[in-house]
Amino acid sequence: MKRTLILLIAAVALSGCATTSGYEKKLALFYGISEIDLIMLLGTPQQVYEAGGRKFLTYSFSKSVMVPAGEGSIENTKSCQTTF
Repeated sequence: MKRTLILLIAAVALSGCATTSGYEKKLALFYGISEIDLIMLLGTPQQVYEAGGRKFLTYSFSKSVMVPAGEGSIENTKSCQTTF
């Protein structure tokens, strides 16, 4: 059981690395679009601020996945925060 849990945690950690790469590819689609288009696509940002004469929009995303583990399951929540 302990070995299974260690393997499961390692698999989840490695899949997080793959997810980061995929997320960066998805973000590349948003480069150069207008603020209005960004809001139309992603909705209202969680935070808006200005610095150095520029406006920044911050979005927070989170996703929970149930991962089977032995006789039960483990909830794995992935989240990220992106500022445009």
